[in-house]
This record gives sequence, structure tokens and C-alpha cells, in this order.
Amino acid sequence: MRTLELLAPAKSYEYGKAAIDCGADAVYMGAAKFGARQNAGNPADDIRKTAQYAHLYGAKVYVTLNTLLFDNELEEAARIAEEVWEAGADALIVQDMAFCKMKLPPIPLFASTQTANLTPERVKFLEDAGFERVILERALSLEQIEKIRSATQVPLEVFVHGAICVCYSGQCYMSHVVAGRSGNRGVCSQPCRSTFDLLDEKGNILLRNKHLLSVKDLSWDRYLGRLTDAGIGSFKIEGRLKDLAYLKNSVAYYDRKLNELIGSRNGFRRSSAGTSRTAFTPAPEQTFNRGFTPYFIEGKRAKVASFDTAKAIGQRIGTVKERGAGFFTTEGKIPLNNGDGICFINAKGELCGCNINKTENGRIYADKLTGLEPGTTVFRNFNKKFAAETANGKTRRTIEAAIDIRFEEDGAAVSAEDETGIRTEQFFKGCFEAPKDRERAEETIRTQLSKSGDTPFDISRITVVPPVKFVPISVLNNMRREILELLAQKRITEYRRRESAGMQTPRITGEPALTYKANVVNRLSKAFYTDCGYKEIADGVELLDHFEGIEVMRTKYCIRKELGECLQEGGKKGTLYLENNKSLFRLHFDCKHCEMAVIYTGKK
Repeated sequence: MRTLELLAPAKSYEYGKAAIDCGADAVYMGAAKFGARQNAGNPADDIRKTAQYAHLYGAKVYVTLNTLLFDNELEEAARIAEEVWEAGADALIVQDMAFCKMKLPPIPLFASTQTANLTPERVKFLEDAGFERVILERALSLEQIEKIRSATQVPLEVFVHGAICVCYSGQCYMSHVVAGRSGNRGVCSQPCRSTFDLLDEKGNILLRNKHLLSVKDLSWDRYLGRLTDAGIGSFKIEGRLKDLAYLKNSVAYYDRKLNELIGSRNGFRRSSAGTSRTAFTPAPEQTFNRGFTPYFIEGKRAKVASFDTAKAIGQRIGTVKERGAGFFTTEGKIPLNNGDGICFINAKGELCGCNINKTENGRIYADKLTGLEPGTTVFRNFNKKFAAETANGKTRRTIEAAIDIRFEEDGAAVSAEDETGIRTEQFFKGCFEAPKDRERAEETIRTQLSKSGDTPFDISRITVVPPVKFVPISVLNNMRREILELLAQKRITEYRRRESAGMQTPRITGEPALTYKANVVNRLSKAFYTDCGYKEIADGVELLDHFEGIEVMRTKYCIRKELGECLQEGGKKGTLYLENNKSLFRLHFDCKHCEMAVIYTGKK
């Protein structure tokens, strides 16, 4: 039977617990240092707490150590890897090949999406190196994923929801070049979300002050079945820096989607135990999003970008029908409420926003409505009611369990067994007498033993083996409390982590050279590639002091395609440039591979 995993972000223990409660089968979180989200690091004690809670449900904790390491950081990175293994982590997500040469505990290594996992050849190389999972590039099509699967056996993971790096992950150097903040070092300044002018070869401005590299957020909820058929086993949600409402909402949504998928097929199950119940109905459009796109899962397409804003716009409400003094009406049927936040793009292409003061007779009253004209599309980027439901509503994840009670002369034997077959038993000494009313005594036993309260269990069956005895309610409560505590402890103690068989050195043929795109910035990474057979290994960008002429970004996203000027579809030829804050970038359109390259040409 194949297992499917829902993998959620966790920037802290609180977030990790919330993700597991909402249905995550695993969470990924940063270590104290060397994570690709520098502001989402966690001390070993918080990782330990998260792992203990996760393992109660058979869920896993993966720790990100996915930045590039300099020579003076190698020893500390190895020490942190040891710490997180001791804390209970199930795997490390890494980018730097230095980890392949380190002396590490038997913790499995996963190849981060930043290791440029685009082709069957690359994924096979990582599999041969001993990586126990490969996280694929977001821009791959379903066809490309299928080709990778047919050529490899290593477990595969994909992002299915959240923000997209427009560049091939791990191959973006724009932030380092323009701001001295390397994305591969965990401090990306997100220049792709900035505004740019689009220039032609004569310097004429074709588009001014637009978010030309900012793409919408990924949504593959409709493709879970096809991805499963393609061999994907782990479905990942992006967002270690997002808020708690986003986390709960997106995890609960995909938890339901995966359960629906499994319910419609044979031969699949979730990789962890338990059932989650939320007090809210999840809806991804109600929390942070820039609008959603399937990106290129079905092949190249346009309308994946958001030129007017890189900020969250939320749920589309409708277009403005009437505009009056301090109010407007819409053609949409989605009601707005007092305290909701709305936004819209005005005629100048600027994002504007305000809060709803009141709604009355179909009219929506708000301040700061300047620029809101009939025909304008309105979005709700804050739903006050939904926010309250996600923040205050009770979410509970429970594991089905059965309790049996059998009376003996000197006490009662109570056992509990959960849905996964884990069982425990406890004998409670006592002199229990025959009841005056057997049916009532048995009903009391069943009632009290079924009250699982805030435990992680849902008691689905109670068996009272005759003869029935009278047991005081306080004693029954103590029996239930102790047996469920023992069952919870046993679930944790019987949890077994997978141990790595160790890393290998895959041999390559010929004498190919590695460019700066191999991201080699330390001696161990260089030693790994040297042992693999590479003769020429260039330094990574972070070790360079000259950037003019460097390809700072390569992407399947294409500005020409987005503007309806694809060269393969009759678009006008000519060199195009991007300019931001006097930094100039030449665009190269590699039509053979249907890719766009962004090349830094210096300051104007």
C-alpha cells in the first residue's frame, strides 16, 4: 500500500503543532542556523518538542539546513545536524553537497529543491549519491515529472501550494548581485517582487514600474490525483514565514483533498495516523495569496504573473456596479462584512485598500475609496469572520482507539488499542463488587471510559467483559486517564525513525566542467564533486567579486509569453532589458528550451 504525505511549513513549535492538528503528516522547520528562511530558525529544544508531538501521531519532522556553507561554517553545521538528530528530527533538507562529505549521525538527507532538480539525469545523480528524497523544481510539467519518475526510484516531493520562486530554485543570484544578500544563504531580498521598467534596445520604456518578475501563487489542488499517478508521494505547502491563519487554512484544505483522493481509490493511505476536525471550513482564497496559478504543470502558458502588485489580494468579490458618496455596490454575490479589508487596482495601476465600515441595503461603506470606479474589480484581502474562526475555533486531531475492561477477583485489567494496532494494558487493584443494577453499572462504565476529552484519542469502542462489577465514577475516570496516557507514551516510544545507509560518490563519465551554477563555496562540496570525476569546478557566485555578464536567473517563465509577444508565435524580435534602481538586466530568450535568462549588465 502506498502512503501519501502532506508536508507543512512550521516556523516554530506552535506552528508545527497547529499544522499537525490540522492534518499534516510531516512538517519542515529551520534549525538554529543555516536555513533558507533566516527568520524561521529554531533551537534544538523546540525541534525536540515538535518531534515528540509529531511522533505521537506517526508524523515526521524534517529540519532545513539548506543554505550554502562557507568553510568556516562546516564544523558548526555538522554539530547542528548532530543536535537535531538527537532532538528527534527525521531528516535533513540540504542544498550544499558538503553534507555528503561530513561525518554525520544516521539522519537521512533530502535534496532540497535548490539543488536544481529539473531533469531525470540530475535526480538520478542525487539518488546515486544516497539522498533519500528529492524535492522537485516547481516549474516542472506533469510530463517532466513522469519522465523523472520513470528513470529513478528515489521518493519524490513536490510543492503544491504557495509562493513560487520565478527562477529555477537555487539558480537565482539576483539578490546577491544587487543587494549583497544571497538567497542561497537564506537572506533573499526578493528583488523578483520589485517593480521594473521594461526597455527596448534603444532605451525606450515599453512598460514602466511593473512587477514583471512576480508570479502568482501556486495551486495544484486539482492535480493531486495525477501527481499521485506520476509517482509523487509527498505534497508540500510553502510558507514558513506566513501567518498562523494561512498555515491552518492551507493545511486543513489539503488534508481534506488528500482524504477525498484516498477515499476514491484503493491501495493508498496517509503516512500518519489520526483524523483532524476543524471549526472552520478551509478555503485558500481567504488567507494570503497573490491570486492562484497552476503554473506550467500542463505546459507553457501565459497569465501566470501579477504585474500590478506583488502583495496579497485575496478573494475576488466582484466588479463595482455603482459608486456613491462613501459607498459602492458590486455585481458579485459574495457578502462583505463590517471590519473586512478590501483592495483594488486603480486606473494608474496602483494597489489601493481600505476597511469596510458597514454594509446596508446592498451598499458597502468605507473610507479611502478614491480611485474606485464602476467596472473595477474588488478583492477581499481580510475576512474578519474567517480570521476569527481560524484563530478561536477548536481544532482537534484524534486517533481511534478501543478500550477493554475485564474484572478479576482483586481488580480490573484495562487495555487500550489504537487504530494502528499499538496496544497497552494496565491492572488496577481494587475490590469491585457485583452491582445492584447490572445494566446501569455497565452503562456507567461505557460512558466514563468513552470520555476521551483533550487526549489525542477518540474512543470508538468499549468492551466490558462479563461479569460486570460496580466501579465508582472517580475510579473509572482515573482508569481512563492512566490507560490513555500509557497508550500515548507507547505511541511515542514505539515510533521508529528511518536511518540513513550513508552517502555515496556517484561517478560521472568524461571530464565535464561545473560552472558557478553548481554553487560550490566550500572545500567539502568541491571535494565531493572532485571525487565524482569533475575536473573543473568553478567558484559559486558568493565567492566572486565581479558580476557583470553573469546570468542571475533562468526561468521557464517568459515576459514575452506573458505580453503576447512569444517569438515562436510571431512576436516582434529585438533585445529587451529590465531596469530597477539603476541596475540593468538583459533578457535572453532561449526558444529552443523555452526558457528566459536574465543577465546582469551593470549599473546605468
